[in-house]
Amino acid sequence: MAKNIAEQIVEMLESANVKRIYAVTGDSLNHLNIAVKKSSIEWIHVRHEEAGAYAAAAEAELDGFAVCAGSCGPGHVHLINGVYEAHRSHVPMLVIASTIPSEEMGMDYFQETNTIKLFDDCSYYNQMITRPEQVQRTLQTAIQHAISKKGVAVIGLPGDVSELDAEPATTSNKIFKTNPIIRPSDEELSQLAALINESEKVTIYCGIGAENANAEVVELSKYLKAPVGYSFRGKMSIQPNNPNEVGLTGLLGLPSAHHAMHEADLLILLGTDFPYDKFMPVKNKIVQVDESPERLGRRAKLELGLTGDVKETIKALLPLLQEKTDTAFLKQQLEFYEKVKESQLTYVKDYGTENGIQPEFV
Repeated sequence: MAKNIAEQIVEMLESANVKRIYAVTGDSLNHLNIAVKKSSIEWIHVRHEEAGAYAAAAEAELDGFAVCAGSCGPGHVHLINGVYEAHRSHVPMLVIASTIPSEEMGMDYFQETNTIKLFDDCSYYNQMITRPEQVQRTLQTAIQHAISKKGVAVIGLPGDVSELDAEPATTSNKIFKTNPIIRPSDEELSQLAALINESEKVTIYCGIGAENANAEVVELSKYLKAPVGYSFRGKMSIQPNNPNEVGLTGLLGLPSAHHAMHEADLLILLGTDFPYDKFMPVKNKIVQVDESPERLGRRAKLELGLTGDVKETIKALLPLLQEKTDTAFLKQQLEFYEKVKESQLTYVKDYGTENGIQPEFV
């Protein structure tokens, strides 16, 4: 049972399956560090808080949730780059920003920073703990925000508060990782199906929001004889086992994906908030499916915008579609993709050795 607030926080992080905290040891973080050393959580001591925030962002991208921490003053400011990266990439991350002693706040104390102002633009939840009664509900709410909204939550923790005796709370200390099925209504799906059925040339473009729908995307592309492009973050989940993929587009893209998107009658955007609107076609019809309705239409002029999980949307859509038989458009795009890959390799005169592969070849 937790004796002090630092231990109470660590116990809750353990129950949320946090495996490690990335931070620079010292100063106002000392009590939290001591509590972590007594727990199953690993304290990853980084050279710089920015590196810790980036590491936590990468872990959150892979594992669904991660934690970093920084002590008062420079520790907070150093976190900013990595915190922005996590928040803009929509990965769940908790930032523990330990602060100066609470009785010194507002007194221009050494290394005083205002965590509420500092992290306000790169977080969905950003609050200061000042009393023992707040700890459990504030931390639970912070983690719930990070996971459900997919972004950063920040808790300010004064060094003196972290060593106070822990107080049990009547609110929940559990973290709820819900998995609702969200898809467009039957009427909206019928509209989408009608658009697809009347379009001869269809291209699918996927982002990170389609990461759990590889099989469904492949099935849809085969059914529609549609080439599949993807964003940089969508590559790892959409490219594998996908015979109709034509590569990336964007600033780090290939001409093949750009070509397939612009030559289509209908472009279907699945789970992507693709930022480079200059690469987006303007003369064909575009449909966007995203789990966050506020993103619809902000990158392209849409014929139809729908809210839904990509996997569930495709599963509900497939029975309404007419299978396409004309493979000319797909073959054309795949042939162009092969030429693009061949032209890339012509620049690589030396593939390197087993332990020294040329980056261009990779």
